[in-house]
Order: sequence, then structure tokens, then C-alpha cells
Amino acid sequence: MEKSRVGDSKAFSDLSKHIRDIAHSYFLSKHHQKRIINLDDVDDLTHNVYLVFAEQFEKIVVLENWLRRVLFLTFVRWYKKNKSFDSVELDESLLVKEETDLVSVNIDAGTALNLLSNLSDEKQEIVKLRFWGELKFSEIAERTNKNEAAVKKMFYRTLNEIKEKLD
Repeated sequence: MEKSRVGDSKAFSDLSKHIRDIAHSYFLSKHHQKRIINLDDVDDLTHNVYLVFAEQFEKIVVLENWLRRVLFLTFVRWYKKNKSFDSVELDESLLVKEETDLVSVNIDAGTALNLLSNLSDEKQEIVKLRFWGELKFSEIAERTNKNEAAVKKMFYRTLNEIKEKLD
């Protein structure tokens, strides 16, 4: 670190590579935990940490503490920013459990999905987050900026609405 500060380009290059390797390893572990889905995001976050390092390296007192803090804050900021853009995709293989029930399940599931697509965006989001996102009501409430009771009420009313239309 000291050699880098006095202008030793080889020392700075070695230190930079070490910072990049640690950052990449950290974000890759988040990918393995399924907190980061896209490997491009792992590379982008790694690059962002390196850029912050390059800007601040002369001011860093304890490198290990600085790096831990920057890695954590970089991930948290990215996660919060991207959390609102999460989309829930339907795994259509879940629609059919047994080949013998193929026709009835597809008709019911297809009808239910059609009914779901005709609901308001707000109702669709709550149902998708609950079933396909496997989120708790408290998590859905946090994500949609509503209170938990309102989310539960809307969820169950929406299910009843779909059920009535299916009958």
C-alpha cells in the first residue's frame, strides 16, 4: 500500500489485482447464494469496487476495513436498486404434474393465467410475488409499500375473484 502511494506502479498494479480478485470472489459468492442472478452484474460490481479503490486508495487507512465496508455497501446499494425491478417468471413446467391430468390442468391453469392477466397490475403483482416469488405477506408489503393487512386482504379477495370466475 505504501509503495503504491509513493508512485510504484508495479505495487499499485499488484494491489489493484488483489482488490479485484477479492471483490470478484465476494460478488461471486452472492451469485452462488442466488442474491445476484446475472454474472454480468458480478463483473459490473467488481469493476465498481475497483473504480472506488482507484479514486480513494491514497485516503485508505486500514485496507481490510475499507474493503469490507465498500464491498458490503456496493452490494446493498445494488440490491436495493434492483430489488424493485425483480420480475417473477412463471415456470410453466409446474403447471403439469402428471401426464394423465394434462388436459384438465392445462385448461384450468390456462384459464387461471388468463384471468390473472386481466386483473390490475397491483393484484397481479401480489399474486405473482406470493405464488411464484414465494414471498411472505410481510415481504410483499415491504416491496409494494403497503401494510401487511392490506396485502393479505387484496390477495385473498383476488383469489376469490379468480375462483368465482373459474366456477
